[in-house]
Amino acid sequence: AKYAGELSYDWTVPTLVELKEVAPGKLTHKHSRNSGKLTVTAAASNGGKPVTQTIEIEVKEPAKDAWVRRVPGKDEQPVNHQFYARDDRNEGTLYYHGSMTEPADSVFLKVYADDKLVKTESQKPTADKTFGFSIKLKPGLIKYKVEFGSKVGNDEKVLKTVTNLVCGDAYLINGQSNALATDWGPGEHPDTSEWIRSFGDNGGDIASGWGNAVRRQGGHWQIGCWGMDLAILLVESQKVPICIMNGAVGGTLIEAHQRNEADPLDKKSIYGRLLNRIEQAGLTDGIRGAFWHQGECNQSNWGETGGYGWESHERHFLDMTAAWTRDYPNIRHNYIFQIWPNSCSIGGNRHSDKLREVQRLLPRHFSNMTIQSTLGVKPEGPCHFPPAGYAELARQLLPVVEHYNYGKTPATAVTAADLKKATYTTDKLDEIALEFDQPMAWYDALGSQFYLDGEADKVAAGSVSGNIIKLKLTSPATAKTITYLVDKKWDSKTLLYGKNGIAALTFFEVPLLRAGSSH
Repeated sequence: AKYAGELSYDWTVPTLVELKEVAPGKLTHKHSRNSGKLTVTAAASNGGKPVTQTIEIEVKEPAKDAWVRRVPGKDEQPVNHQFYARDDRNEGTLYYHGSMTEPADSVFLKVYADDKLVKTESQKPTADKTFGFSIKLKPGLIKYKVEFGSKVGNDEKVLKTVTNLVCGDAYLINGQSNALATDWGPGEHPDTSEWIRSFGDNGGDIASGWGNAVRRQGGHWQIGCWGMDLAILLVESQKVPICIMNGAVGGTLIEAHQRNEADPLDKKSIYGRLLNRIEQAGLTDGIRGAFWHQGECNQSNWGETGGYGWESHERHFLDMTAAWTRDYPNIRHNYIFQIWPNSCSIGGNRHSDKLREVQRLLPRHFSNMTIQSTLGVKPEGPCHFPPAGYAELARQLLPVVEHYNYGKTPATAVTAADLKKATYTTDKLDEIALEFDQPMAWYDALGSQFYLDGEADKVAAGSVSGNIIKLKLTSPATAKTITYLVDKKWDSKTLLYGKNGIAALTFFEVPLLRAGSSH
């Protein structure tokens, strides 16, 4: 009112918020990553000292997210070998839309399941000669065929036949070379399956269309070694076809996987090429799980600002997964991997250890994310795994996917053990309790893998009881942090495991609490 200048607003929003919309004087919270207390601060200023206000909102996610349904194209029609993703109602939707070039009293669509006629629908073309069929498909190891035709008087004519259509579950894989999973050395593994499909290739090509997925032969329909192994296991477990869309690119930083907000389908970007393939495949609403294996190139100081990769890794990861939520809104679970220490010999410093710690903590932002350990996978791969190692990685993934995407309750823990807190147990500060999220295993050689404030040889002995490992120290300590497993000073033969036989996640400089303290 006194011409003091327009107000500007600055919002401080926690990572609980995944999607938001900002307008002058208004913040709209569109989607959160988790349930919890949302603390938001608004600062308003017209050039002088800002006026601030902070509020807290309790956020609780729904028991079940609504399924977002894709709007079909006006001329969308099936093609040979096409894959249809099932939805939350346990059915896929085949659209057959178009317009007639010749007069017809009516048009029809016949649907065959394994060559048996199961449905016939007919309709009259509209005044502008257009038509549109929407057919529900039952998922399963079934091959569908459709016949489209016209009827004039009593004469019926089939105009087009489309064959080898299937309906099941679709997933995406992204990241760098261990997500691409094609650089395992000599020896081809040409196995494929009529029930495992993909569309286009990793380079962004869509001209090749639909085909049976392969590990790496020729590039088209390539889903990588462990992608194929996991798909084979899922077909056997769930008795439905599986589609894998792999958009990984070897030797890439996480910065290179960001969405171009000005042009999401930018074919110069890794993100845009994969989004374009999935959009052309008609699967933007069908991706129900995402796998992310990346970080090797972010261990060092190759980042966009010359800093170390861990410094901005969380921000880039949260931005990328928020983009996934917009473009693939029906993802039900995300699966990520903690990389090897000094993976591909790119680390070799504490920044590599710190990156793995950032990775370990990422799922804490989400209600629908788990992290897998790559340590302990045999045969091992300090950079790329051999095919047998990738097969073991897929074997460890299967029960996790069965649990989070298919509701199967495991008898024991199926994920990698994760440290919840570390506490001194005595006033003498000569013993530390490590509390994990599941029952643990112990053997004495493990003591050498723990560091107090970066110093080795501080653990005299250890013991385990359920989820708790107790470390007896060589002498009273004043350390404020504890680390398990340091970059170049580790041995894959000396690893901490959960009782389930899966190697635990490494942790770095975790604060040591005093007995009776929560922080």
